[in-house]
Amino acid sequence: MIDDDVYRKDYTLRGIGEHIEVWVAKDVAFPENDCRGKASTEITDAQVAALVHEFDKTIYPKETKAFSTPPNRDGTNAGLPGEFTGAGDRTVTLVDNVRDENYFDFPKRQTYISGFFSEQLNELFDRNVITIDAFDWAHRTGTNPAHEPAEDPCTSRPSRPRMYESTFAHEWQHLLAYYTDPDEEVWLSEGLADYAQTLTGYVDAAIGVHHQGFDNHIVCYQGFGIVRTTFNPNPRDCGGPSNSLNLWSEGEPDEVLADYGIAYGFMLYLQDRFGTKILTALHQDKKNHGLAAITAALPKSVKAHDVLHDFQILTLVDKIAGVPGGVVKGAPRERVTTASLHTTVNLNNPSSYGRDGVAPNGADYIRLPKEWRTVRFDGAKTLPATPLAWTIDSGMLFSGNTPDTDTTAARQVTVPAADPVLRFKTTYGLEEKFDYGYVTVSSDGGKTWKMLKGDRTVEGPLGPAITGKAADVTLSFDLKAYAKKRILIGFRYVSDGAVSIGGWHLSDVKIGSTAVGGNTLDGWKSPTQIRPIPVDNWHVTLVGLARKRAKIVPLTDFAKVSHYPKVVAIIAYDDPTGTVTQFAPYTLKIDGKPFPAPATKPKS
Repeated sequence: MIDDDVYRKDYTLRGIGEHIEVWVAKDVAFPENDCRGKASTEITDAQVAALVHEFDKTIYPKETKAFSTPPNRDGTNAGLPGEFTGAGDRTVTLVDNVRDENYFDFPKRQTYISGFFSEQLNELFDRNVITIDAFDWAHRTGTNPAHEPAEDPCTSRPSRPRMYESTFAHEWQHLLAYYTDPDEEVWLSEGLADYAQTLTGYVDAAIGVHHQGFDNHIVCYQGFGIVRTTFNPNPRDCGGPSNSLNLWSEGEPDEVLADYGIAYGFMLYLQDRFGTKILTALHQDKKNHGLAAITAALPKSVKAHDVLHDFQILTLVDKIAGVPGGVVKGAPRERVTTASLHTTVNLNNPSSYGRDGVAPNGADYIRLPKEWRTVRFDGAKTLPATPLAWTIDSGMLFSGNTPDTDTTAARQVTVPAADPVLRFKTTYGLEEKFDYGYVTVSSDGGKTWKMLKGDRTVEGPLGPAITGKAADVTLSFDLKAYAKKRILIGFRYVSDGAVSIGGWHLSDVKIGSTAVGGNTLDGWKSPTQIRPIPVDNWHVTLVGLARKRAKIVPLTDFAKVSHYPKVVAIIAYDDPTGTVTQFAPYTLKIDGKPFPAPATKPKS
């Protein structure tokens, strides 16, 4: 596969176990002139046999016990011509040189896809299928592979114990989730899949960047990915703790590793605090997703954001005060330390704080200067308005034609008593069942929106919607429920992350006989230009740090930590909806002056 596009490739069956088949691609070479060399993708029979053993003896029994067992799929209902049948209880493992950005653009793109689960391949073959990358098995499998680092990333081969075994455990958890909860939000799905790496014993998330076997996801979230060590010989900027728990890929490409890391760490914290059963419940909950699933799985007396705040503090203090003899004041020690992590924050990494504000359901970590007397915090009450993304194209209002888009053009209108019908001319190319156009209405000033049924709508993920293709048609939507009222109408374009086939054009927008625009941008606004999104809650904590000691106080008690050698402000922004994508701006003032100073604060 290349960016979800399927192409033919031949594989050779190299290993069979009780619950697994291992097929290795006949061509695993990098492109011509790639600097990594042919030997870097060679797979030996011994390596295949070891993977078969690990799956049958470790991954399969542990994950089926903790999560679920996948249904048998024997290939008899394959969606492709050819012979794909086999034992239905065996997982087909395809070992290939995955054609990702790293494959085509190395060393510029050093992060690579070490494996993946594809729903599409599962259905095409009618088998349970996992793909694992072929690069450098010699240094990335087994308990103690050779350690051969180099400054040149082309030849650097640092030791990564059990990396591919842990990748398999991760991807197989995705396979299980496909059958139990396929609509789970990305961050929670990836967090549970990363937890499978610890469940199977392949990853010890408490290992730091200076030691063999550290986990890239955890280290990047802590901000230590930029630190060169014996076992991290080729450091990279892969993000840091100034990271949303639930947003995914909101930063630069390599920063997605920190997205994995915060979700992984949070799952380990939930397990240590509430027991493995909470992760089993999250895996099996088909009804609730994302933060709602966390709320449903927690004890009724425990609030999800209280747990998140504890985790955000733990991210900083665990390694310092969680050691034997460590002392925590201001919070129960067991809530801000945990056995599975041994974590702290690299406060020298600009990604410990960063953008012009703090991420939703994330936290900034700011070390205060050595000498200070007062601290003041001023957080925004609303988020900055998002500019209107719709444009005019050939005299028509146009949504754009890009993947992974959710954008609305809205305006205020008065609905007449006579002929209260919205009509407009439109041409659209919306990938059927993947991209949608919604006509929305708000009668409360933009606080809530309702999707309207029209003469061509079908049921979409968010309500009635148009999808598919049409050219120069007139659509109508009944507004009689709003007759004689002043309301907001909006056109919302939502596309998935893959194919875009034209977007949504519309013009000659009328309600009854009254024209309301559609040929210019005059009067059209984004929903947040009409009603800015309120900031639900700020949570600001000061932490004084010393050797094996941490003291946690609210901002108002800043004097109680002023004598500590190191003081860190943890600034968190809560979004209980899990839908906000904007960062919330704030100002932190030390002795009356903004800190960090505007000239030194990292740019977004």
